Amino acid sequence: MKAIQATGKIDAEGQLFLDHPIEGTAPSSVRVIILFAESEADATEFWQNISEYEQRHLMSPKQLEQQLKQALTEAGYDSREKIIDLVQEVKREIVAERQQQQD
Repeated sequence: MKAIQATGKIDAEGQLFLDHPIEGTAPSSVRVIILFAESEADATEFWQNISEYEQRHLMSPKQLEQQLKQALTEAGYDSREKIIDLVQEVKREIVAERQQQQD
């Protein structure tokens, strides 16, 4: 894996835009590590959010299974065959998206 350092900005929608294009690179998927200055307030808020998340009650696997089954049934996926068709359709969409990214 090759590393390139660049600068950029994140807009109001959370999209990253580089300040300058990276010359000599072909269009491809990349992994991004974002480093930014943080204020004391940002760090405090981050740790408060982590603390609040850790205190949340997590759903049991059985509850998760029941809610997923109910949601699928309400969406019209009320048989094993329909659910398998849905999974296969999602897989086809993922393959198509990957092919578009490579083109």
